[in-house]
Amino acid sequence: MGMSEAPVSTDNTRAKKRAKRHAAEAHLSKSELRERSVMRAILRRNSRPLTWFMVLAMANEAINMFIPIGIGLVIDHGIFKANLWLTVGGAAGLATLLLLSNWCWARFFEPIMEIRAREQHKLRLAVTAAALDPASRQVDRPAGEILSIATSDADRAPDIFDMMTWAVPASIAVVGAGVWLAIMNPLVGLIVFACLALQVLVLRVVTPILSEKYDNQQSRAADAAATATDLVHGLRVLQGLGVQTRARSTYRARSRIALDAALTNARFSGLSDGLMLFTSSIMIAAVVVTSGTLTLEGAMSVGVFISIVGLVRNLSGMMSGLSGVPVWWASFSTSARRIRQLLSEMGRSITEPALNALVEAGSPEALSASTERTPHPRLPGLGEISTPLLGTVRDSQIVALVPESASDARLALSELSSLDVPRESLLIEPHAVDLFDGTLREQLDTKRPSPASTPGTTSDPDTWAHAALESAGADDLLRILPEGLDTRILDRGANLSGGQRQRLALARALAADVPVLVLNDPTTAVDAVTEHKIAQGVREARKVEDRITVLLAKAPALLDQADRVLFVRGGEVSAEGTHHELMHAEAYRKVVQR
Repeated sequence: MGMSEAPVSTDNTRAKKRAKRHAAEAHLSKSELRERSVMRAILRRNSRPLTWFMVLAMANEAINMFIPIGIGLVIDHGIFKANLWLTVGGAAGLATLLLLSNWCWARFFEPIMEIRAREQHKLRLAVTAAALDPASRQVDRPAGEILSIATSDADRAPDIFDMMTWAVPASIAVVGAGVWLAIMNPLVGLIVFACLALQVLVLRVVTPILSEKYDNQQSRAADAAATATDLVHGLRVLQGLGVQTRARSTYRARSRIALDAALTNARFSGLSDGLMLFTSSIMIAAVVVTSGTLTLEGAMSVGVFISIVGLVRNLSGMMSGLSGVPVWWASFSTSARRIRQLLSEMGRSITEPALNALVEAGSPEALSASTERTPHPRLPGLGEISTPLLGTVRDSQIVALVPESASDARLALSELSSLDVPRESLLIEPHAVDLFDGTLREQLDTKRPSPASTPGTTSDPDTWAHAALESAGADDLLRILPEGLDTRILDRGANLSGGQRQRLALARALAADVPVLVLNDPTTAVDAVTEHKIAQGVREARKVEDRITVLLAKAPALLDQADRVLFVRGGEVSAEGTHHELMHAEAYRKVVQR
């Protein structure tokens, strides 16, 4: 019973998530949605070269369509009439046209692939920049899903350039060839246009279905990617707990769902291709039989027959290629829509100047042109923050919250996370350490202070790093690690001990030098001596102008350095004072002395 109800529950959950995502754009008008369209944006900023490439592509298709007609003319008026000059001249002209066709292809194919690659790069940067920008709203999506959109979807969306430079000219060439065939023989033209109408009908029916199936496939693949990301990040924990088998089963189930979605999409894609090929085959057979009969009856010359057969053969090839357009369209349009929806949830738009500025700011040119460091940010507003638990915390103060229970700790963190300050001015250093792959210097290089804005700064460019490590009690890393600041730290600090990881994360938080810093149990993995050193270092680093520090901790050494200590019990502040004053309360003493 439970096994049969699980998919229903899963589908309901996905439906709710999908509805929530669409709600981010529900208030937008059609014109606003068009302005946020990813495809519209990338086409607009490449409109000039795309127009030129479209002209070249149409010229290429026109030449390819004229070749069979030219062959027919050479046969009728050159070979059959024994006109040597016309035969040789016609052959030379056709060869020249083939060379011109190849030149047109070469002139637009390579540049359009370059534009496509550049747009893929820009979309990846745009999604990443929006996710990292403090001005963006937080989104309720797994990291793996965001990663899937920033990579897979960002790579597929620019496929519209392929369609614009091939499918559109090919469609025009097909219609033009149909008109020419109708001029050459009305009956043949009628057969061609009937088959074209049937294919258009198939496209109108199949395309929405394929779009829906592809959207489902991408969503399921994103779910599997999110699960894989979580499993890889928690690999050591899973191995330590001995639940690898359960983890594999979870991922296998998610991956199987993604596989089923892909297979369903493949079946519909195969059906679409089969229907298009079927209509193309009917067209070829009907045209060949009709024109062959007319030729045998003497109503049509051999040259015209060969021209018609050649044109129809080209038409068949193009129509076979166009049969993949529904799948093609479903692929890149769905990816573009997923990018747009994610950006909308973040409160951003692909056409937003601020987002484009962030993308350009990360370019090598922009980085090399930037020589000045950002000065220390100042506290917003009046230099104070307020919450129901904290009350009012003023400039240069260090306040500690001591939760009695885990629920009290969650309440405090939730309240601190919703502080009414700009995101770039607030940093909450989590208890769970999360280090990135890079050198020790890169781990600390968050908001390196400008020498001009920091009094007493020496000429040593790494003074800021040494100071942050010393304040966090992690200066021994410079002696232990073989290459000092140039030592590579593996992903999640895999080559460091637990205490070293925690101290390095604290040093990184202090190096960021944000106006409002929240530290969540920053010394649980260190010994008592190191803890006292860290407590003094944090006070020296943060007891300065335009800085506020909130400690969520139970360590006496840290609490002793706080200006105010608040004991949170049952979701409320039950006692307030200094650490020494609160030690007289039994409930407080039991918590900090555990």
